[in-house]
Amino acid sequence: MKALNEQGQAVIAFSQPKEKLDALRQERLTCPACEAPVLLKAGTINIPHFAHERDASCDYGAGESETHLTGKMHLATWLFRQQYPVYLEQYIKAIDQRADVLTKVKDTYVAFEYQCSSIDADELLARTEGYMSQGIIPIWIFGPNFRKPYQLSFYRVTPSMRTAILSEPYAKTPRFFTYDPADYSLHIHETDFIHQHNAFTTTSHEPISNWSLPHLFAHRAPQSNQTAGRQWLKQKQRFRSKQRQFHSDVERDYMNYLYSQSLHPQFLPSSIYLPAANYHVYQTPVYIWQTSFIIDCFNELEVGERFDWQDIVGMMDVFFHDRLTSAYPGQPIHPLYDYMNTLETLGLLTKTSPKEFEKVSDVVFPKTLDEALALDEKAIETMFHVPQTENVK
Repeated sequence: MKALNEQGQAVIAFSQPKEKLDALRQERLTCPACEAPVLLKAGTINIPHFAHERDASCDYGAGESETHLTGKMHLATWLFRQQYPVYLEQYIKAIDQRADVLTKVKDTYVAFEYQCSSIDADELLARTEGYMSQGIIPIWIFGPNFRKPYQLSFYRVTPSMRTAILSEPYAKTPRFFTYDPADYSLHIHETDFIHQHNAFTTTSHEPISNWSLPHLFAHRAPQSNQTAGRQWLKQKQRFRSKQRQFHSDVERDYMNYLYSQSLHPQFLPSSIYLPAANYHVYQTPVYIWQTSFIIDCFNELEVGERFDWQDIVGMMDVFFHDRLTSAYPGQPIHPLYDYMNTLETLGLLTKTSPKEFEKVSDVVFPKTLDEALALDEKAIETMFHVPQTENVK
């Protein structure tokens, strides 16, 4: 998409009028990476861009799809129209990385990576850390192949997408982004919860021209908190009543554990299977470690008995070994500690100091599915301020 002219100046193809493109065909243009001659490709179908001779060994821009080229063009144009400086395919020598689109917001550089092909989570993390080591904030925007809703507001998310979730202090709520250049639609997916490879999101989408750069960081979907509560309640209902097919050893071991306790998901306390901060990077399903805490730890305490944070986190540590590393330095709160805050909201414990808790109430083990669903709805209403209904499906 970018080349150097005979004066060593960067030339961008896509933004040029036809007359300028015709003139560029007469100039000697070279690759910014290997300095070999490049050809201008500017037909009636392809986006105007520069390409090496077929037998060239340079991998600069190699393998780019039409979707990727178009997406970069749209992002660059979008930033340019907002009067931000735009640097296409900017090479950053200190980290040997090339940003799809680089811009500057006040005194901070922001790199946009438009990811249309699969990428390993470790590679995404390494590239993110490279940018941040230079004071550059990277924003990963995933192409249309990554936007895979399988039911209303639920998305399949790869490990790399989970790694790239933007959170505080950069964004108001945890989120990831997808963009489809075919219809110019930019989607902001606010992640209300993630369970393994499934994410419930409150998604806002508009033509990219309707968004501004600050929207990426500050936008919050209206009533997303209540929406999240209702969707979480649906998941709890499904968790209790679904027929289980053991697709994983983890699920089989969990059910065997419940059977050893003479329990079934239908009759677990409503304090199990609740959201917790930062749990999207952990591989162990949230209901598994919460079940262990409630049954093996909390239920063994007497009302009025106190327990220490370090003791509890040590006992539960086995559930938090298998994790992804978030690309961004979000809130350092441990999911288990945030869960303690939730149990305090539900009136089960109180915090006597930042690292000490006191049990104030026993959990209720429902005796029927109807009782369990009613208790779930009450808990969700308390947490999310969702008005109770007769039936939430």
